Amino acid sequence: MLDETVKDYVAYMKLNVSSELKTVQDVIDNMLTRLEELSSVLQMIKSKNSECASSVSEDINKYRTEVITLSKKINTLNEVMVKVHNNVDTLEKHVEKAELDFGVNNDNRIKSFLKPFLKRSSTPTPDIAIVTPPISFKFQSVLDNFDECQ
Repeated sequence: MLDETVKDYVAYMKLNVSSELKTVQDVIDNMLTRLEELSSVLQMIKSKNSECASSVSEDINKYRTEVITLSKKINTLNEVMVKVHNNVDTLEKHVEKAELDFGVNNDNRIKSFLKPFLKRSSTPTPDIAIVTPPISFKFQSVLDNFDECQ
């Protein structure tokens, strides 16, 4: 009976290491295969990235002069807009002064401002002082600057 118990324990304790190691080896091989695939994908991405960077830098160099020309034109237009804004501000000040001089109601500025001019009177109009326009710029000179930028 002791012999049989020992044989049973030996059979129970006996491990089949080779079959267990084969499963572990298969998992490791599978992981190595996936890592190699990932590595190759990363290499392809890296090479494509460097190709993209070189093509973009070539395009930047190719269109540099055009971008510089456009930026000069934009700066010139910005200056024109500043001058126009200043002229509009000056004109608004003159309109406000004229509204005060004529006693124009502020409800509808344009109509009430133009009302004295639209009325036809039989009496001759008195001499009106000549209004000198603010110092302005010639728009043609701005267009000439565009040609110089190119």
